[in-house]
Amino acid sequence: MQNPQYILMLPVLLFSLSFHEFAHALAAWWAGDDTAARMGRLTMNPISHIDPIGTIVVPAICLFQSMAGGGGFFFGWAKPVPVNPGRFRKTIWDVYVSFAGPASNFILVVIFAVIVKILYKTEILYSSRFSREVQDMIYQLAFSFISLNALLGLFNLLPIPPLDGSHIFYHFLVRPHSRDHVLFKIFEIMERYGFILLMALIFAVPVEINPFYLIFNLSMRIVTWFIIL
Repeated sequence: MQNPQYILMLPVLLFSLSFHEFAHALAAWWAGDDTAARMGRLTMNPISHIDPIGTIVVPAICLFQSMAGGGGFFFGWAKPVPVNPGRFRKTIWDVYVSFAGPASNFILVVIFAVIVKILYKTEILYSSRFSREVQDMIYQLAFSFISLNALLGLFNLLPIPPLDGSHIFYHFLVRPHSRDHVLFKIFEIMERYGFILLMALIFAVPVEINPFYLIFNLSMRIVTWFIIL
């Protein structure tokens, strides 16, 4: 995300990450595993989900990078919700629990896209009761929720450990094979070097040629098309 409104992005990120992890914990509870609930993670309280690196350090780096004119992503992650897949009613619940996090972000995208569309079509904010500064702040807040949650949802679907998408990738494409299969070996390498791969994708690949950023940019164009349609 380029040139974010710095003051708004941090609370939006904190809320979005908390909602993301709460969705994981809730899905795990539905699946039959109360590990997250017993450890106090079935909550929207952001304090329970803060990760020192992902919730504080990385967003700070992204902010400084953007403020310096470097562009790039603004994102972060929370402390992973503890789950015990052995307690799931069926193995497929691992996919559902993993997808619950990104799905929660996409739900926020839809909610705030609808809100912006209503504001855009009805011109409610353009009445004399609202100053231009208030109008801009409300629109920026809504677009911050949309863009950041689209980014978080798409990013977490990447099939790179420890992201949620890696669990889905493992369940459908790796788990059915034996340990000597090439996909199993590739996944083991990705597990070992996943964090390095993610950091390289985020900070080393320029946004102009970054495939993930191009997908994110396309998704934002689709949302914008929906709003103005």
